[in-house]
Amino acid sequence: MPSPSPHPSATGAAATAATSSLQTAHLTPQGVIAKKRQNREPHTDVEISWFVRQFTEGNVKDYQMTAWLMAICLNGMTDEETAALTESMVRSGAVMDWSDPSLPENANAAHRVDKHSTGGVGDKVSLVLAPLVASFGLTVPMMAGRGLGHTGGTIDKLESIPGFRARYSAKEFAHMLLSTSDSDGEPLGGAIVSPSDDMCPADRRMYALRDVTSTVTSLPLQTSSIMSKKIAERPDSLVLDVKFGKGSFNDNVDESLELAKRMIQTGELCGIRTTALVTRMDDPLGSSVGNWLEVKECVDIMTAGTDEDKVAKVDDLSKDLVDVTLALAGQMLVQGGKAQTLRQGVVMAREHLSNSKAWRKFRVMVDAQGGDVSFIDHPEKYAPAKFSAPVVSPRAGYVSSVDSMEIGLVGVLLGAGRRTVDESVDFAAGVRFRKKAGMFVQEGDVLAEVYTEREWALEDAEKRVLGAFSFSDAAVAVPPLITNFVTKDGVEPFDQSTLAND
Repeated sequence: MPSPSPHPSATGAAATAATSSLQTAHLTPQGVIAKKRQNREPHTDVEISWFVRQFTEGNVKDYQMTAWLMAICLNGMTDEETAALTESMVRSGAVMDWSDPSLPENANAAHRVDKHSTGGVGDKVSLVLAPLVASFGLTVPMMAGRGLGHTGGTIDKLESIPGFRARYSAKEFAHMLLSTSDSDGEPLGGAIVSPSDDMCPADRRMYALRDVTSTVTSLPLQTSSIMSKKIAERPDSLVLDVKFGKGSFNDNVDESLELAKRMIQTGELCGIRTTALVTRMDDPLGSSVGNWLEVKECVDIMTAGTDEDKVAKVDDLSKDLVDVTLALAGQMLVQGGKAQTLRQGVVMAREHLSNSKAWRKFRVMVDAQGGDVSFIDHPEKYAPAKFSAPVVSPRAGYVSSVDSMEIGLVGVLLGAGRRTVDESVDFAAGVRFRKKAGMFVQEGDVLAEVYTEREWALEDAEKRVLGAFSFSDAAVAVPPLITNFVTKDGVEPFDQSTLAND
């Protein structure tokens, strides 16, 4: 599948429209829906392209699209159908144009590499990863979403920083990445924005329908939704973080491996080198779940430097977050030509994390996007939630697990997440952990703290967070966070020694 062209000529467009009219004159929404419901033969590229285009233009109604999405959820799609659906979503709106003559002359000199996570609880990786990788001179054009249901959203987290702006047109985004200078006079290189209204509009509307009709977990719909936005960025390469477990959209590793393989195939068909790490999401990632709480955790990680006390605190409660960030960064450096092996990339990324280069890039990124850097320089300035309560261990023993799904749902109860797309979030609300899986606790130890502006939710949240903790009398071996590395050539177990801090 060729990469979509952002600027077809007027003559070409007219010819395409004429041909399309002849090919689609017989098509009706009912006929397309019936074909997928009956599932006797796959859709043609023309049928999919027509149906998505008609939906975007308002001629296919929401209830008709919903019926088609449910038929896909029940009957699946072939690889070719999924690729055609992805391309149709990309073509429904604008794409990044890195050849724009108004951009700096060296706009295409740096390799463009992005990352995507399939979502989880406490997943704040992007906040550290984007500036970390950009600090090596690569361009990281990262587009992210808002939270919905039990999963948090990167944009919500960043918008908890007063003044932070996330909405940019594709052209504004490109100019900010390539024209804004950091303190060393280098291009900004990394920024995190939400997709503009004119980018993949079909996907945005289709996802809203999927969310309220229980069709989010369909593999072809997941694949096309994720990859359409990434392809519209026009990166040179892409690294995926495909999650499985209690707090993920995919319960088991086999489902996530299948999703990873499908997304990799779609990316490669579009000329984008694509690889994936498959990671566990049974427990929340890091030491916090919320918006500002997660920003604060990332600031702590990026500013720990070589301070032994700060590093020890990060190792205690945020090591899982650091490990997955370093693994993703290492692979992005490999694909960007900065490292020869994943192990070398991890070592390089760890160095930029400890020498504050990632932090300096993050600070410039926040400033470039309108954020008030005084709050990340001095997090104690941030007004805490009005109400808080400790969650206390009722017994001695080892923490065997913390149910990430339940913690994510408690986050919604506290106001840190949203039940519907138009609901606002409380930036200060959330859960901060003092103990994690594998740790020994005494009776009366504080396991976590909950924060909210909703006094009525406090007692229930406290009980539910405690209920999310499981305990064991015997020491617990925490399973590896990263289980597999996937490329177009196949699946292999992830080498845990890659992350050793020698």
